[in-house]
Amino acid sequence: MTQQIQRKVLIVDDDLAFRIGTLALLEDHGYASTIATNGEEAKIKLAGQRYDVVLSDLVMPGINGIELLQHIRGAYPEVPVIMVTGFASIGTAVEAMRLGARDYVTKPCDNDELLIKIRRALENRRKDRELQRLQEEVQEKFRFGNIISRNEKMKHVFKLVQQVAETDVTVLILGETGTGKEMLAKAIHYNSLRREKPFVVITCSALSETLLESELFGHEKGAFTGAQRQRIGKFEDANGGTVFLDEIGDVPVHLQTKLLRVLQEKEIERVGGNRPIKVDVRIVAATNRDLDQLTKQGSFREDLFYRLNVFPLHLPPLRDRPDDIALLVDHLLQKFADISGGRVKMISPGALAAMMKYNWPGNIREMENVIKRAIIKTEGDIITDIDLPGAGSETLAALPPTLLGPEVPFKDYMKNIVQDAELRYLTEMLERHQGNIKMVAELMDLDRKTVYRKIQELGIDLAKYRGSEPSS
Repeated sequence: MTQQIQRKVLIVDDDLAFRIGTLALLEDHGYASTIATNGEEAKIKLAGQRYDVVLSDLVMPGINGIELLQHIRGAYPEVPVIMVTGFASIGTAVEAMRLGARDYVTKPCDNDELLIKIRRALENRRKDRELQRLQEEVQEKFRFGNIISRNEKMKHVFKLVQQVAETDVTVLILGETGTGKEMLAKAIHYNSLRREKPFVVITCSALSETLLESELFGHEKGAFTGAQRQRIGKFEDANGGTVFLDEIGDVPVHLQTKLLRVLQEKEIERVGGNRPIKVDVRIVAATNRDLDQLTKQGSFREDLFYRLNVFPLHLPPLRDRPDDIALLVDHLLQKFADISGGRVKMISPGALAAMMKYNWPGNIREMENVIKRAIIKTEGDIITDIDLPGAGSETLAALPPTLLGPEVPFKDYMKNIVQDAELRYLTEMLERHQGNIKMVAELMDLDRKTVYRKIQELGIDLAKYRGSEPSS
């Protein structure tokens, strides 16, 4: 049988009868309680012992309850404090709550009320810890180092994100469907000074014009048929945080005017309302459409475009990031390991080669679905067949079996796969362009020195492709 952890309560009061009575009550209900006769003694006990709750009198000689509360909030902010007061000092107890006390009780205390408030304080502390843990997990997930890429274009994007994250500048993320625009928006938020505040997502293409307006700005009771009560919109929900407007190019012109007001005036007006409401939000928008072209066509307001396009970030499609394919596959195999109970750990070189050749019109989102399907269909521990539109089944025979030895460590295995993929990619480029290094370098978005270095590392005979020695 699991032993229940005893919660520790520090009772601080200069009233001997209250100390003894409360100590007996709490110990009878399973709490490990300690007493202190004044604020100074309480500070000493707090320094030498961890407590789960502090129950403190408000009026004491020397260090009073408010001063002790301020000390605890500064030195032990996670410890909840319940103030004890007489009826004459209730106003001061309310002030104590404004300063950070969790609750208060009045003397003479009702035992049941006191126990309920202690249990509530402990439960709230547990929830605070859980919320903090979840926030730390989210922040860790969206650190720049956890966005998977070794591609130079993506590294440039990360550098720009680091530069803009801690500012309050509006960001416009441009990229094809499935390139990870929302993940980048989260990285901006969780690396900003607003990280402790809400991150609210609105997919502008998913709702009708009426619903989108209500979702963004809220509505007053009776604003339209079915509006039976007042509703707070996403901009008010996100106050102090970040609003991510996904697919901003699909916002109707009527609502574009209201969005412009948010950007210019930092205020909104609920549907059916007649008073402006100030909001403090940062806006990050994203689209897979050409806003410049939409502006020329008259379907997107030019002034809104300029307000959004303060700091544009261009996410490259996956087909322009061939050096990330193996890295992403490895990451996704770990991410979706639970699908097979951890059984499927690897992908065969042949299957990976097929993925390297594929164009990925759906980008990373499509790759996630492909990997999930492959894991489900795999009977062993290595994915040997990959289901790609327009591609045949790829097997182990596609690459030399020497890469597959079970004695090969996983890091070496992946290194071999990447080198083989690089060899295939580079030799195909050289063959297509008759060994023209300048053209190959431009198409690969690399400098010529890097291409020459790769040719040497991979042991490629350049003369075979152009019949002469490379020139500098």
